Amino acid sequence: MAEKKLTTLEYGLLGLVGMSPLTGYDVHKVFSTTPFGHFSSSPGAIYPALRRLAHIGLLEARLDTAKEARPRRIYSLTDSGEEALEAWLHQPVTREELIRGAGAPILRFALSAGRLTRDETLAYLETYQKVVAVYIEELYGYTEQTTSPENLYGSLALYHGIRSFESELEWTKWAATEIRRAGRSSRKPRPSR
Repeated sequence: MAEKKLTTLEYGLLGLVGMSPLTGYDVHKVFSTTPFGHFSSSPGAIYPALRRLAHIGLLEARLDTAKEARPRRIYSLTDSGEEALEAWLHQPVTREELIRGAGAPILRFALSAGRLTRDETLAYLETYQKVVAVYIEELYGYTEQTTSPENLYGSLALYHGIRSFESELEWTKWAATEIRRAGRSSRKPRPSR
């Protein structure tokens, strides 16, 4: 049977459970009260994804009967889950993922803490930077086609996208600088304004 590629949500679940074993309720709470909600806060997506990851052997679900009359499943990473997460964290950013990855590059970056070395993280940010820069140039290529009085809204929408990616490019540079600086001091990073 061919193995289905994991979704960004599923990788996010692996990363979250990889930090600490969690119940489905705990996972849902994180997704509904933090920026993880960008990926889904719907129990209708989270619980089936947890069950699927357990079914394919990437998560282990054990019943905790010690505290409650109704046992809760506590999810933890299996060795296979650890390998899948590590492989995903080590992937470079691709153009396709940047455009259609629903925030996968930044999620991967966030989940890499303690799993990638400083040099691996800097290399990841460098590839991220390159992919974003190339895509920005590609978008600027479309401006000649869309800049006309008849297509003002389309042109403005395109520039919104360009500016969003320019902001992402600046963030990758800033993040790399902060990581390098953190190697020299214990100062907490703060974005410049």
